[in-house]
Amino acid sequence: MTVPNNVIISEDTPNQVIVDQDAPNQVVVRLGGVTVNTRRHVHEQGAVSNHWTINHNLGGYPSVMVVDTARNVVIGEITYISTTQVVVEFSAAFSGHAYLT
Repeated sequence: MTVPNNVIISEDTPNQVIVDQDAPNQVVVRLGGVTVNTRRHVHEQGAVSNHWTINHNLGGYPSVMVVDTARNVVIGEITYISTTQVVVEFSAAFSGHAYLT
């Protein structure tokens, strides 16, 4: 999956979200001149399943976005097992990616 290097939030403001291919686990957000660095974790679920266990090193309780192999956003029930593990349950089994920030 190709991730864009630069996503402009609004062309009228200096706000940007930058994803650098050379730093795949970091997202930089610029809001009116203030820069905030955010780490991210990408989970690849290769095996078809309706129960995804995601281990990460972000700490805390990150936001979770899931997409299937056709890049459709899929909503599931998220359970935070610990500050390094998330389980997502779905009504149907599929494979895809989970993006944690």
